[in-house]
Parts: sequence; structure tokens; C-alpha cells
Amino acid sequence: MAKKPGTMLSTISPATLANVVAPAATPPIQLITVPPGGTLAVIVDVGPMSIQYAVSYAGRNLIKAFVDRASAVPLVPGEQVLSWAFSHIDKGWHHTIGVSVNGAAPIVLEAKSEARKDPDHSIAFAIVKV
Repeated sequence: MAKKPGTMLSTISPATLANVVAPAATPPIQLITVPPGGTLAVIVDVGPMSIQYAVSYAGRNLIKAFVDRASAVPLVPGEQVLSWAFSHIDKGWHHTIGVSVNGAAPIVLEAKSEARKDPDHSIAFAIVKV
């Protein structure tokens, strides 16, 4: 006997279906506060890269590279988005992105690697409040 289209889901209980389609927990949005007249630097450490990674601030490219970089951020008053994107295809890949406020010890925003079996693509952001 042929099944009618759409009847396959009727064999799954609503509770089971809710568990299957439940979204993953959303990580908290990181807020970086820079005091008036302060400075902010972005620091990126990467392993082997064949695809450029990108870091943007306030809608403008800040870094686009294959290698480690550190860059001063041209701060804009208010709340702005600091975003990054990494795509890895090389064996042994890793990346760490962090920020330093007023030359202090870096705050790690994200650290991922093949060794830890992390996803090889990453797009994320933080809010910078000046």
C-alpha cells in the first residue's frame, strides 16, 4: 500500500520532533567596552591558510589576509560590529582572534582548530562600545 505524501512524520511523536528541530544554544554576544580616548587592537593568529580570512569593523574591511596580523581599530563612537570569517581547508588549521583594549592583555574572542574537531568555517561577531 502506497503512503500518502507527508504521512511519514505522523509516526514521530511531537516531543521527539521538537528535540530534533530544536535550535542549538545561541552563544552570548560579546561586548567590548573601550573607554573615551582609548585604543583597540585586533590580533589574529592563524595556522596554514589557503583562503583569506576577513575581519571587519563598522562595516569596513579591517584585515584580509592569509597570515597572522594585528591592526589598530579606527574607533567610531557608539556601538559598532566587529565581525570575522574564517574558512579552512588545509590540514592542521587553527585560528585565534582577540582584541586588546588600551594595550592590555588580549581578550580571546574565538579560538578554533582542527585538532579540537571544531567546524572548519566560522562567521561571528562582537559589539564594540566606545
